[in-house]
Amino acid sequence: MKTFLSIILMLVFLGQSGFAQTRTDETKKTVKKVVGDTTITEAVTISQTEDITPRRHMFVINPLKFFLFYNITYFQQLTETVALGGGIQTPTIKGLDGFGFNVELRLYPAGKTLRGFYVAPNISYNKLSTEDEETDPFSMGVLVGWQWFPGDQFAIGLGIGIDYYKGSIREEDGDLEKYSGKVPALRFDIGYAW
Repeated sequence: MKTFLSIILMLVFLGQSGFAQTRTDETKKTVKKVVGDTTITEAVTISQTEDITPRRHMFVINPLKFFLFYNITYFQQLTETVALGGGIQTPTIKGLDGFGFNVELRLYPAGKTLRGFYVAPNISYNKLSTEDEETDPFSMGVLVGWQWFPGDQFAIGLGIGIDYYKGSIREEDGDLEKYSGKVPALRFDIGYAW
């Protein structure tokens, strides 16, 4: 676990050193006062910087989900306010086999797709099995989150929400029954965008 956290911290710090395209709007106000032979100049500078690097594609993984599933998701910008994503996953737990996929629609109210605040309705399907049991849970959920780029192409995202799982389970009183019902969703994404 220490190694995993060290890798994440290293990626964050490396990403901080990257440069993005920026636009700076600047307003200057200069006041000159003449007192005898002395000139005093006062200046106030107000500036606003915004990341304008165009990003239309993004691959992310959720390392928090690695406790249960290996995962990867791809997002594609559809409009200035909408991105569509699709991902795949497979269990990491010994003795649990299967696969899953998810589809997520990200809505960016500020009109900066793949950057900033988003609301994301999503659905997923998994087919999981052990030696004695088989289940195929389907889930629907919603996330609210924030996506930012500490480097030019290095992506970090945080999200929180809720998922509702429903599925058929073959054979009762097993571990797979835990996949039914409401589950809080926490997302920490790291990835690459271009």
